Amino acid sequence: MFTADQYQLLDFGAGRKLERFGDMIVDRPSPAAHDDIVGDPARWTEATARYGLLRGGGGEWLGDTPEWSIRHDDVVLTMRHGASGNVGVFPEQANNWDWVSHRVGQASEKRAGSAPRVLNLFAYTGGATLAAATAGAEVTHVDASAPTVAWAKQNAAASDLDGLPIRWIVDDAIAFVAREARRGNVYDGIIADPPTYGHGPKGKAFKFNRDLGALIEGCARILDVAGSTPRFLLFSCHAPGFDVDDATSTIAAVLPDGGEVTGTDLCLEAADGRTLPAGVCARWTSAL
Repeated sequence: MFTADQYQLLDFGAGRKLERFGDMIVDRPSPAAHDDIVGDPARWTEATARYGLLRGGGGEWLGDTPEWSIRHDDVVLTMRHGASGNVGVFPEQANNWDWVSHRVGQASEKRAGSAPRVLNLFAYTGGATLAAATAGAEVTHVDASAPTVAWAKQNAAASDLDGLPIRWIVDDAIAFVAREARRGNVYDGIIADPPTYGHGPKGKAFKFNRDLGALIEGCARILDVAGSTPRFLLFSCHAPGFDVDDATSTIAAVLPDGGEVTGTDLCLEAADGRTLPAGVCARWTSAL
């Protein structure tokens, strides 16, 4: 998880959240906070930047828009005011990064002279990629957005980790997984954080409700479930109406018995102790 000096959820309510990333305080939309009441209205005046929704659709940043950074362990994460209110980090994923690092470390200890192979799909700006790589994995980082992959590579360079064994690939996740299956390539660990809706590099749409089954089935085909070292699959999402039971059953349906599937709600805890929902995740792990 992030240390308190790097990230804090300060408050949320009325469809928005107030967060501190390092020295920057950001006020931006949060549909999950639609029915909540703001806890400390006076604190929102501290925001250094605000993402406002426009009446005709879309939105814009108001306030300073510098580039800055925060840290997670040895990883430097470059921040900027991006499209749709994004800033380059989904802080609720930090616990998953810690879990990935732990699993890769376990696998590395049991392998003699070869690194575990990890595939990160919908890999965004590389938090999970760099967590896996610093723990000893060879990582294949796949995202459909060329600018986002460039952002991830910038994070690696800012962390002095650009010499680690990472393949940076701009591609459609389902298409890439299908090609890997045809080639007979397998991985010791797979990470997938698909959006509710997105586009591949050639404009092909990813629709969560339509394409999730094909994605997870494809991942199961290239996960080395018969390997002798610890293997894992981490799946997370923030699709409306998709809960922990849905996530765990999706994973359990395609992976073999003998492993363990656990699920949890992703959330952020505010300064006053309230929690803001931020999606769900499911983790499959092989027996050690």
